[in-house]
Order: sequence, then structure tokens, then C-alpha cells
Amino acid sequence: MKWFHNSSCLLVFFSFQLLIVCFCPQEVQKCDLPSMFITKDSGCRPVCTVNIWQPKCCHGYYGRDCLVCPGGVHSPCSNRGKCDDGHLGNGTCTCEKGFGGVACELCSEGFYGPTCKACSCSEHGSCDDGRRGTGVCFCEAGWSGDRLMDVCQVWNGGCAKGAKCSQKGEQVSCTCPKGHTGDGFTCQPVDPCVTGDNGGCHEHATCTMTAPGKKRCTCKDRYIGDGLACELKQLSISRCLQDNGKCHLDATCTDLHFEDATLGVFHLRSSRGQYKLNYTAAQQACSAEGGSMATYTQLSYAQQAGMNLCAAGWLDQARVAYPTTYANPNCGFGHIGIVDYGTRKNLSETWDTFCYRMKEVKCECKPGYVGDGFGCTGNLLQVLRSTPTFSNFLTQILNYSRVSDSGKQFVKRLSNLTIQSTLFVPDNSGLPDNQTLSHRDLEFHLSEGQALPVVQLKNGSRIRTRVGSLTVLGVADLLDPSSSRYINDRFITSSDIQASNGIIHVLQGPLKAPPPRPEVSDMRAAHKAGMGVGVVVLVVLVAAVVFVGYRFYRHKAKPFQFHYFKEEDAEEEAPAANCSRNICNPVYEASPEESNTSAATVSNRHVTCYMLVTR
Repeated sequence: MKWFHNSSCLLVFFSFQLLIVCFCPQEVQKCDLPSMFITKDSGCRPVCTVNIWQPKCCHGYYGRDCLVCPGGVHSPCSNRGKCDDGHLGNGTCTCEKGFGGVACELCSEGFYGPTCKACSCSEHGSCDDGRRGTGVCFCEAGWSGDRLMDVCQVWNGGCAKGAKCSQKGEQVSCTCPKGHTGDGFTCQPVDPCVTGDNGGCHEHATCTMTAPGKKRCTCKDRYIGDGLACELKQLSISRCLQDNGKCHLDATCTDLHFEDATLGVFHLRSSRGQYKLNYTAAQQACSAEGGSMATYTQLSYAQQAGMNLCAAGWLDQARVAYPTTYANPNCGFGHIGIVDYGTRKNLSETWDTFCYRMKEVKCECKPGYVGDGFGCTGNLLQVLRSTPTFSNFLTQILNYSRVSDSGKQFVKRLSNLTIQSTLFVPDNSGLPDNQTLSHRDLEFHLSEGQALPVVQLKNGSRIRTRVGSLTVLGVADLLDPSSSRYINDRFITSSDIQASNGIIHVLQGPLKAPPPRPEVSDMRAAHKAGMGVGVVVLVVLVAAVVFVGYRFYRHKAKPFQFHYFKEEDAEEEAPAANCSRNICNPVYEASPEESNTSAATVSNRHVTCYMLVTR
């Protein structure tokens, strides 16, 4: 950890993370205006300046993961060389003259001692070099003296720049550095992409040299992958477009995987916080969610679908990466695509994880149908049409609808979704095509108002139809109690065929409707006759009232008189004393035996008196 401070910001480096804390001092910018227009100097404003810092590895750390340079954090390159550090560095130590090794911990050839001093032997001697060497020269045979001339110290012995020069006696040899090729006197950087195998990249990838001996593999257009493995990019297509996604033809198909914005890839993090899952724990976390660890290719598809997440996670094959969809200098160095950390050798490292789960196709029956979506059933009429063994019964229903309005209404009731019904259907084996049912017989097979499954058909219960009632007879059957039912005298051979507006039970034969009851028809005829007589009586009464009113109107100006009617043979008599204020009217016709009685007697028997009240 290192601290840096200036007048405006405090910078804190933690290995490969950078924290910037800025204390912004305000600077006053003065803007003088002509005093002739403004009397007061009001053109000043505070200005805050903030330096933007980009994250980078601390000194002594290299690579995208900010790994420690050879030699350790306190003595990178053993403090005898310069480490190729930083985010783009590769951690290679460039040792000072005389030092060598991965961390500059050794002396180069021709140097000796703890400080790696140069040997002074001539070309005819060899030096006791190395960290533990003494620098003593050993002369070749025939030569004597105490030192040899080191040719490599002069212009690198004639070797190419960066090549390693070594001398043995008078013989000088040159070796090109790693990533270069040549004889040592001339060296060229090695381009791994020019090899016949496309530099190890996939055949549908482009190989690009990034440094001598180093390359980058990128899949070509229309291909997807990491460059080492590329596959033809597949357009995301809804499975519902093919065979309705295996849903029923009368169902609506929804491909949940196709509509998922990340195409089945999702990010998981430990409940303990970010970057707390090792490789094994990441596998278990994905399994607990019903999925598996996502592959690099699956993550690539999710990235192209729009997944952007600046949090590295485990992938299949112990790989670590994360997807980005837009440039962000604080995430992936502005890279768009997959920020790949490569395959990790240490499976104990802790990261988040990316999982993959294939989502299902959802099937839902359309309105007017019932079922689970993989099987959908329409209304009673549709079930009849779709069942071949009901064809004879259906034919007679359709014929019924063609010849009468009641038949058309019967077909409509079979299609009505607002009323639940129970339909009893004889199959073709019980109803041959040469047998014709009456219209009442057809109506007798339909009970409206309730869908009755076979378990609700209780012994002795009655089912009402429009032309009569059906009787249920239950027969004890220990093996299958629900199927032992008779409707009238017809056995139920198959039951509980679902429809969207009811239920169907199959009978071994058709039902016979009872004939219309005679008393019912007689009552209807009597009712009609009574209605006719009532009309005639009403007309007569109205006429009588009109006549009486007319008579009363004609005589309303005359004094009250008493009138009575008598038979033609009867003599006129004075009105009875008790009829002085009455109107008398004959209502009784005398019998022959009474014709010989006195006129007074006849008059008394033939007269009915009505009192008139005068004002």
C-alpha cells in the first residue's frame, strides 16, 4: 500500500485497486467589468479543479491482476534491475549489467562475487565467475598470466542489441533473447501468427502478434468464442416458431429463454460478500439454483444480448472473466467484450460466478379452452368434432340443427361457454349410423346448469333435462367404484371427458326420451279454450254496459218511472207495493205447471227488483 498526496487529492493504492480522495480547494477567478456599467465588482466565481486519475498497478506489480514482480514486493528484481510492471507489463526483470536470473539474483556469465563484478581474464583464460566465484582466471594450456580480456564488454562482443554475448577462450557466441530468432548477431522478433497452424488460434479466428513471441486470438465476424475455439454465431430464435414449441395447437406458446435478456446466464455472489467463492463453491452455488457454470461462449452470447457487469466470476473449465457492453475506463481498461483473466491454476482463488440455466417454454390454452397447454380441450361441440368415435351422434345433431330452430338452439347450447353442462354421448359402437334418434331423444342427452363428474352421480339421483329426468343407478364395484354407473338403462363406458363448458360421459347406447305427457297437452288446450271464452264474455259485458249507458242517457230528462217486463199472455198489473222505488227485470222463466196460476202470483215470481237511489 502506498500513499501520495498533493494540494488537491489524496491517493491510496491497494495492490491493484486505486482509491482517490479529493479535497478540492476553491480558486476565485476574477472577472473585472467596466465600472461605467456596473458599480460593484460582481463578476467573480469559484472554480474547482479535480484531477482525474486512472487506476494502475503500484510499482513492483504487473499485469491485469497486478501480480508481484519477481523478487518480492520489497525488492522487485532483487533491486538489481527494472521490472516490466504496470497493467500492461509482463513482469520480466531487465537486470543491471552483470546480473542475471529471473529476479536478477544471479551473476551473468563473466561476472563474479556478491556484487557481480566483471572478470578480467583474457581470451585465453576462463574466470571463476558466479555469486560465489572468486574472479580468478584459469589460463588455457600454453598460456600463463593473471587475467583474460573480456570481449563481450566491448560492443556486446559484436552480438545484436539485446542478444546475450558469451566468451569461451577466444570464441564468442551470441544468443538472441526470448521471443526473437536469429544467430545472435542479427535477431528478429518471432511472430507466432506466421506458423502454419495460425499461431495456435482457431481456423475461424484472427491471430495478431502483441509482442515478440506473443499473440492474441480473436474470432472472426459471424463467429463467437475465445479465439482458441470459435463456433458459428447462432441467432437467438424462439422455439415457439417451430411446432408451436411442442404446445397444443390451441395453446399460446411463450419461450421464456428467448425472452430472457441474458439468454439464461446469471451472476451469483456469495452471501458473505463479493469475491468469496472458490471454484468448488461456485459449482455448488450454480447447482443449487438449478443450473451449471456458464461457459465462455454462453457468457459471450449474454454479452452480445446486453449483459454488462464489472465483477469477475468463475466460468466452466476454471476460467475467470466478466462481460462489458460499453467502454468504461474503470472497468476492463475500456475494453468492450469479454474481459478474460484466463484459466486459473489456483482453484482456491475466490471470485463471484456466472451460471447458466435453460428456461422452459410456457404453454397456456387459449380463451375458450381448458388444459395444461400441452393438451387443450374446447367446448362440448368441439370435443364431439375432434373425437372420431362420436361421429354418428354428431351427424344426427348437425342434421337436427339444419331442419329446425330448436336444433340450432341445441347446437348453440353445446357451444355456450357461460353455462356448464353434462352431455351423455353414445359412441359409434352403441349408435350405428343406420339408427336415427328423434329430436327429443337428442335433447334428452344434455343436462344444463352443472358439469357432473362421475363421482357426483349418486345412486338414485335424478338429472333434469329439457324433455325429462334421467335416473342414476350405481352398482357396487370394489375394483372401480367410480365407473359402475347406469344412466337410465345405459351403462357408462367412459367418463369425465373434459370440455371448456362441461363434461362428457360415454354411454353404451343412446337414451330414449319419454313421450310428452297427455295431461299436459290437454291442459294447454283447455287453457287456450278458456282464454277464448273469456274474451267472448268480456265483449258481451262491454256491449251490455254500453247499452245500459245509452238507455240511461236517453231517459235521463224524464221523471223516474218504473218499468217491468212480462210475458205476452200476462195482463198488466199494478206494481207491487214494495217496488215503488225499484226497477224490475225478469230473470226466471216459468214452467208449464206454473202458467195457470193467477197473474199476481206470476208477477211476483217473474219480477226481480233493483233499487234506484235518487238524488
